[in-house]
Amino acid sequence: MVVACQIKQLLEMFATGEYTLTAIQCEATKLGVLGRQNKKSLPLSSLGNLFRCQFYYGVFMHKGELHQGMHIPMISKKTFDEIQAALLKIGKPRNKRTDKGFLFLNFATCGTCGHSITGERHINKGGHRYRYYRCTHKNKQPHADDRNLIREEQFAEEIKRNVALVTIPDEWKEKFLAQIELWQNEEAQARQRRMERVKSELTALKTKIDRLNTAFIEGGIEIQEFKELKNPLIVQKTVLEQKLVEVEKGKASPIELLKNFVLEANQAEKWISEENWPEMKAYLQKVRLNSFFRSQTLSVTFKKPWISLAETNLTARSARDFSNPNSRWWRRWELNPRPMQSQRERLHACSTFKSRPRNCQWTGHHASQPPVKISPTNLKTTSVN
Repeated sequence: MVVACQIKQLLEMFATGEYTLTAIQCEATKLGVLGRQNKKSLPLSSLGNLFRCQFYYGVFMHKGELHQGMHIPMISKKTFDEIQAALLKIGKPRNKRTDKGFLFLNFATCGTCGHSITGERHINKGGHRYRYYRCTHKNKQPHADDRNLIREEQFAEEIKRNVALVTIPDEWKEKFLAQIELWQNEEAQARQRRMERVKSELTALKTKIDRLNTAFIEGGIEIQEFKELKNPLIVQKTVLEQKLVEVEKGKASPIELLKNFVLEANQAEKWISEENWPEMKAYLQKVRLNSFFRSQTLSVTFKKPWISLAETNLTARSARDFSNPNSRWWRRWELNPRPMQSQRERLHACSTFKSRPRNCQWTGHHASQPPVKISPTNLKTTSVN
């Protein structure tokens, strides 16, 4: 039968830090500390539980709450802490899984199969390391041809392009903040007017109640009439006092949310210039609904109100880059980009409208070239995926 002195001796031996669990297992066998049923050496897991038991220094745990025991402690709290330090010292180190230098893991999904985009490293003959991103190919369906690798530098440019859609430049920021300040001043003045109105109503109501009390004390009205007149006034007074507290406290103003939105969008533009990839990734994860990667292109669907900001940026960009400032085609292409198509020379032909002149005049770069006769044989169709 195992006695307390043997357990105490094992605890003190292990607290020295000179024993491993295997070595202390042998010492326990020599001391006669064996299993109850099989009478064999205690397994290492049982020894670990023995050394972690708080009962030996005078406390015990019950329903998640620590209690002071009435028994005599076998060891001191200092010895117990030394045992825990020895367990931590001989324990097997747990290496946490890291991202291994990949910046954009767990960010996008494959636009073909919907599975995650993973990263992999390649080393060329010169010893240079390159990081690529690709689909995990976990779908059992046949793989599409456009699920090829993309360099991390190209993926970073796609991140930057999408972040640029939901940024606010410094010029816009100053104008927005100036207008927001005007709105905040108007809101503060409106709140002050509401407070004064409620206070005046509350003062008039208190005066009416005081007059009613005076009339009752002087015997001008009966008790029943007094109750019928005063009770509704007390209810109105309570409502006005609660309303005054709400007005003074103030609710969360949408103008303040708009100000935070402008400042955050302006900060994203600075992250682009600084190439702060972790912040840009976190910002896109906050403002996006979905992000798909397909054909070397990252497509992001934005939440509200960031979708409106993206459309505004695209409208401003199209007005700057194209003659038509309201080009819907450009906005849709930019928000949902497709693979770049090869640029081919256009065919020039005469207009087929009835109002055209008889002699078609050629102008521009191709004015010296003869008209091209269009027929089904010389037209080529190009499929757009």
